[in-house]
Amino acid sequence: MVNTLLLSLVAGLVAFLVSSAAIPLIKRIAMAVHAMDYPGGRREQADAIPRLGGIAVVLGVFIGGGTLTALRYGDFQDSFTIPEFMTVVLALFIIFICGVLEDSVGLSPVTRILMQAIAALLVIRVGWTFGTINLPFAEDLKLGILTGLISLIWIVGVTNAINLLDGLDGLASGVVAIIAFSLLIISLSQHDYLTAMIMGALAGSCLGFLRKNWAPAQIYLGDTGSLTLGFLLAIVSVKSAMKAPAAIAILVPILALGLPVIDTLLVMLFRFTRKSRRPLGLRFRRMFHADRNHLHHLMVHLGRSRSRIVIVIYTIAVVFCTMALLVAISKNIHLGLILIGFEILVVFSMRQLGLHADMLKISIEKRKRIRDAVYEDDKVRNLKDIA
Repeated sequence: MVNTLLLSLVAGLVAFLVSSAAIPLIKRIAMAVHAMDYPGGRREQADAIPRLGGIAVVLGVFIGGGTLTALRYGDFQDSFTIPEFMTVVLALFIIFICGVLEDSVGLSPVTRILMQAIAALLVIRVGWTFGTINLPFAEDLKLGILTGLISLIWIVGVTNAINLLDGLDGLASGVVAIIAFSLLIISLSQHDYLTAMIMGALAGSCLGFLRKNWAPAQIYLGDTGSLTLGFLLAIVSVKSAMKAPAAIAILVPILALGLPVIDTLLVMLFRFTRKSRRPLGLRFRRMFHADRNHLHHLMVHLGRSRSRIVIVIYTIAVVFCTMALLVAISKNIHLGLILIGFEILVVFSMRQLGLHADMLKISIEKRKRIRDAVYEDDKVRNLKDIA
């Protein structure tokens, strides 16, 4: 275990160096193909920023994790076959291409989801699935024919949750690094040494990228990075659940990925219930439309600097991942369920703070406009009286 931890740290260091070194080249490529985020719309930065930074992160993971995995493959071949490995790599490649196409030429939402579903089905085909649902006062429920469907929803959902998290400088790359490190520790406790090395490489690569992604960002992950990282975390969390005791199999990944997953679910619920008199089909489609109602968007209304908001969200992610580790070590299903409830309460409360601050800000601006209008009317009356 100690030896694998050292190898995972080495993989992380190699990935850190590769990711950092690749950024200048990726920036030039992004500018050459006009893969840039320009100011305006939902983007609030002052200048155009390259958005293919995910290539640098993926390259770091591939070289850092892939090289050590290939060198030590003899230690894993009994639990990770060549066909399985190639299928997972193919699935990751599909997601990577989906991100590159979205960043460079754009894709329709249907095409994006279709490509993600195909990649998820490839992983499911080799057996990376959730097999049970944990029940606190009864036997664990075998999913049976629903195994594939629930695993598909989880993989595609987590992939997009990480993608939607990429809304502030340094946010997604930092949170992914935190989650990856927690999954590294969980994998070591389950003697899943291959996953540990991949997660070490992922954490290192994200930290290397974070150097240029921290506010003010010089480069963005783009969908190339956020989709690929989200997909990698999703399938690794499924694989970790397969090796965990049945009693906590699905609880640990939910806890570790609780911040992006719970926030995304609450946003979708908010979109569905808002203007509830509209037709059901329209409200359902609206659940998948992009907006600025995610946790990090709402926290901006609190009036703090964006860097400070990112640090607060990092802290929440660390707490959530620590709780996942506690459940993984204790194997206590009741504790896991309580902590999931706590995570929901924390995310909901933070969102409500942001919403309240936003409404207060709107109220203040509205009163100011009314005062300005009254002041202008008084000026006009005074001028008429003088005349």
